[in-house]
Amino acid sequence: MALTDYETYIRTDELLALQKAPGALTCHDELQFQVVHQAHELYMKLIEHELRFTCALLDEGAVARAITQLRRVSLVQHVLLHSVELLDTMAPTDYMTIRTGLGRGSGQESPGFRTMLKIPGELVWPAFSRFLEKQGVSLRQIYEDPHANHQLFQLCEGLVDYDQLLQTWRYRHLMLVYRIIGTGTPSLKGKHSDLLESGRKTRFFPALWDVRDQVFGDWTAAQAAKGKETGYHG
Repeated sequence: MALTDYETYIRTDELLALQKAPGALTCHDELQFQVVHQAHELYMKLIEHELRFTCALLDEGAVARAITQLRRVSLVQHVLLHSVELLDTMAPTDYMTIRTGLGRGSGQESPGFRTMLKIPGELVWPAFSRFLEKQGVSLRQIYEDPHANHQLFQLCEGLVDYDQLLQTWRYRHLMLVYRIIGTGTPSLKGKHSDLLESGRKTRFFPALWDVRDQVFGDWTAAQAAKGKETGYHG
């Protein structure tokens, strides 16, 4: 039977052949395991695609559309987060069985994940910095008066969303590891939990977090100078 236009465009024959055949599965849950991780790679590819486009838009000065693209990236990240729930349904013993086929493979080797870690510093932040320089405005000015700099503030917060969701993804992955293999099981690269816990502390756009400290610190000091108690102390 001839392929439909949909099948030809989506390349469903090739796509659905990328998973193990039923007779080759090590256990029932292995199909879910493969599908979820393959889908993750596709969504991460989409995130990279959108972030590269966002950088191009910033170089063109198209801030409104750049904000829209960052919103799309955020939605894709939410899809990634929610899809992890499928893996929560897997029994630890089934993962052990799947592991025999996975061999020495580790999620830390995911090309999509490695790209998500690299692209903020290598591509996104330089493009964002160039854009702010052209605008003649600093992060401090934006965050001291966000409503007077509404679009720029939304752009900054879009980047914070990416940072926060990527850190949340790492935390969610850590909880999955705890649930499936425990907190002390070592991998070929050390304890999974230690690797994920150390990585979870990374801030991908540190200046966007530091500016909050600066603005809040100044406000706290100003209130103290007026003799007002804020409940916060430097």
